[in-house]
Amino acid sequence: MLSTSVSRYDLSLYPRLQPASRHDSVSLVVSAIEFSQRDTLGTVGKILLDAAHDAEPIYELLDHYRIEPFIDLNVRTKKNFSTESDIQISPEGVPICPAKLKMKPNGYDKSQNRQKWRCPLACGTKNTCKSPCSTAKYGRTFHTFGKDNLRLFTKTPRTSEKWKIVYKRRTSVERSNKREKVDYHLESGRHRPTKMWYIRTYAIMMCQHIDAWYAHQKDALSFLNGHILSSIAKSF
Repeated sequence: MLSTSVSRYDLSLYPRLQPASRHDSVSLVVSAIEFSQRDTLGTVGKILLDAAHDAEPIYELLDHYRIEPFIDLNVRTKKNFSTESDIQISPEGVPICPAKLKMKPNGYDKSQNRQKWRCPLACGTKNTCKSPCSTAKYGRTFHTFGKDNLRLFTKTPRTSEKWKIVYKRRTSVERSNKREKVDYHLESGRHRPTKMWYIRTYAIMMCQHIDAWYAHQKDALSFLNGHILSSIAKSF
């Protein structure tokens, strides 16, 4: 199920029944392509996925469609990656300075498609490091390029507060699924054909959207009903 994470009502967008033997990451590719072909009214700027979708081809596909991925990292190793300099890269994609400290994100350069990092002990023109690795007053800086590793070097660093705030919205799809399965008894159907399951799913989705429309316009509808009743009473 693809759902919108910016809606206050956790609205579902596109359901797709997938074989149980198919991996979640493959199911995403199928659903995303079909959704993009059917929905041409808007664009998708970000997509929030769990660690099951943490695969390099998924990042490459989303980058092709210019969609920023927010995917929980499936840490495959606890070792840092080496670079051509004295800076190392953590399994989360964060540069590690020679003092074995994680560097701080310091802005994103869109023109160069790179993330800028700064000495973790630098503040303004002051540096509290006892053995600084750079003579610059601003402190040591380092750049990571998304094209080098789309999985590790995300546009929004995973360690940043912005990434955490955005990723929290992923729970929207869980609430949407709960609404369908529990409140509207999706799995209570006693039919086997796939077409019947699709009919039941889409009917429930329509109910979700009707509920949202009513909740959004409840005050206006209450005022309108009161005004109509008042007019009827005056006519008598």
